[in-house]
Amino acid sequence: MLCDSAMGEGEQKKRLLPLRATSTAKLLVQPYNLREYLQRAGYQEELGYPDLAAGDAYRALLLTDEVEFGEFQEPVRKSLWSNRNERDNIGTRNDEASNEARAWVKATAKNSATEAYIILTRALAACGDLRNAFDFAKRGLKATPRENTLQKLHDHILESRGEKNLGEDVTWHQRVFEPKTELPGNGYVRREIYAWNDHEPDRYSEESIEFLNEEIRKCSTNCEILAVELPLLKNDKEHVSKLQSRSKGSRTPMIRQLGIFASQDIAPDEAILLEPSILAVNNRLSGSLCDACSAPLPSISSASPLPTCAECDDIYFCSESCLERAQQMYHPAICGIEDFDIVARDPSPAAATDALYVLLLTRVIAMAETQDTHPLDLPQTKYLWGDFAPLAASKERKLPFNFQTNIAHPIHILTQMGLDPFAPTTINRYDTWVLNTLFAKFRGVASAKMNPHILRPDVAAVHPLWCMANHSCAPNARWEWGAEDSMERQKGAMGLVARGGQDIVQWGDKCREGGIKKGEEVLNHYCDIALDVKERREWAAGALGGICQCERCIWEETEETGKDVKAEKDAPDGNAMDDFQKDEVRLDNLKIEDWES
Repeated sequence: MLCDSAMGEGEQKKRLLPLRATSTAKLLVQPYNLREYLQRAGYQEELGYPDLAAGDAYRALLLTDEVEFGEFQEPVRKSLWSNRNERDNIGTRNDEASNEARAWVKATAKNSATEAYIILTRALAACGDLRNAFDFAKRGLKATPRENTLQKLHDHILESRGEKNLGEDVTWHQRVFEPKTELPGNGYVRREIYAWNDHEPDRYSEESIEFLNEEIRKCSTNCEILAVELPLLKNDKEHVSKLQSRSKGSRTPMIRQLGIFASQDIAPDEAILLEPSILAVNNRLSGSLCDACSAPLPSISSASPLPTCAECDDIYFCSESCLERAQQMYHPAICGIEDFDIVARDPSPAAATDALYVLLLTRVIAMAETQDTHPLDLPQTKYLWGDFAPLAASKERKLPFNFQTNIAHPIHILTQMGLDPFAPTTINRYDTWVLNTLFAKFRGVASAKMNPHILRPDVAAVHPLWCMANHSCAPNARWEWGAEDSMERQKGAMGLVARGGQDIVQWGDKCREGGIKKGEEVLNHYCDIALDVKERREWAAGALGGICQCERCIWEETEETGKDVKAEKDAPDGNAMDDFQKDEVRLDNLKIEDWES
């Protein structure tokens, strides 16, 4: 559907939001109503959420498959027939088993499938996932060869991509084009707190900050969480140059955030925080990592076997405390279910990062089911910041998206876990907008470890308190993940330690003093600080939501732009880099966002 250009954006939203709410309420009463899914998909599309529209259209398409044979055949048939009776105002009729009714239901399901293919193709293309958009167009045309709208969408995808490729390579038309591999399979969608999201807390309220400080006192004795104002970051270089050229009297655009502050003087090399997390996953198909914290499993023997669940043959834990936490927080929801998350295991190098995000989502689903709560209300997710765009700029697309990661894999995992993907509770907890909100939070704060043998990330975790420490390329703290001397309950924990001595970061003749004074903010780093300013900003942009404007970056950029060509003329013969040994990138100390392909 297209927005009415004659109608103001505000009026359009005011008209559509109640319609979307009514449609959602109907789905909670009639969860197998595929026509209502298509109806809501239309509202989502008009509101500017093609990703949410694609999620609804895909669920509708799955339900059309149930009409002929499937687990939900009866409720889907009844729902379609009920829609007809309601539409024709003829009340309830009990003839849905008649031949006429069967024929009508079958025809309606077929037409609905075509409509779903059209919405999926159009919506996924609008998201930038042309590969899956093209695939759904092909599937739709195979089912309905003469469908004009689908054919136009199919051709438009090829033509528009062909024009782009031809602009980049004039010889492009001379070779064979393979849509399955050459069409882009990733795009971006809106990253915001949706208008109907009533789970997001006021992170800056006294109640929220008091709760967070109660939590941080469990893993720290010398710091606290406070609200702080930070520069509003963007990826727009023009925006950055405007920030840097502002006079001292003018105000830099700021955004409110939370931060960690020293509640007493912290000496150099003194521990600041040590936080374990149950939100830790790995994408290995098999291996020697703890299921709860993803720390390496200890050596085993017949005398000291690994702790394990009595109902599961291949799930092991590094300690009794990890087993206990798993049983309390997530394991009962997946106990005894084999290969429920196989779609995210042993991924290709290109899919490794997305696989970790899917596994983090899977862990949250298991936690929500075990604890019988909404996933956005879990303490481990509730206060995470997802780099959400301000309402005024909410149309900006910053959340990475593709059909498999954001829609198909989550529905598959729900099904494998024995959850009905159409049940009211499932829709309420795991609607596409909920999944997107969780993905936004993970992409903003999750950390990853690089496997040195396969050179890709295979462990990821979210540490809700540790991630409150804001970034600087001249940090006064360093982080350590899973120190070998950690106590049993702290295995796989994330630690912050005050910098000092050789650890202090210097830039030019500037540096921070060792340790952290009472009242000073604890500053972490989201990238390898040994890189130059350009590379650091590229690495950290995903986690920061924009180009870093820390003191060191601004100074170094000024130095870079101030250099003149004379330096090149005065350079000695040969490669001046030959004597320079670049430090290895600390791959295990990079935010997971840095490894997006």
